[in-house]
Amino acid sequence: MAQRARWTSQYEKGLVDVLTEYNFSHYRGQNGWTSEGWNRIVKDLNDHFPEAKFVKSQVRDKEGQMKKEYKVVKSIVNRSGISWNSTSCMINTTPEKWEEIVEVCLFTYVEY
Repeated sequence: MAQRARWTSQYEKGLVDVLTEYNFSHYRGQNGWTSEGWNRIVKDLNDHFPEAKFVKSQVRDKEGQMKKEYKVVKSIVNRSGISWNSTSCMINTTPEKWEEIVEVCLFTYVEY
């Protein structure tokens, strides 16, 4: 069993870059990445960051976690009175809307 990976923001960005690179390739099947695709993604990630020594299960878990987080942020930004600042990579809204977001997120997105 592989140890937990220590994901830094640099590793996360590297993963997003690799996933984006292969998104429209033969490594992507109808229901997600092919086994060959996952192997290639892990190899490329380890080529960029050899000190990390990622294994496939770690990368797959991180991709799933990032996908969930993306969906949460996307659902928040789609709400009225909320926007995305692409320069600072942050949500823009009022303090009142933040309270509403926190309340909704606590009851909607918390995993038990």
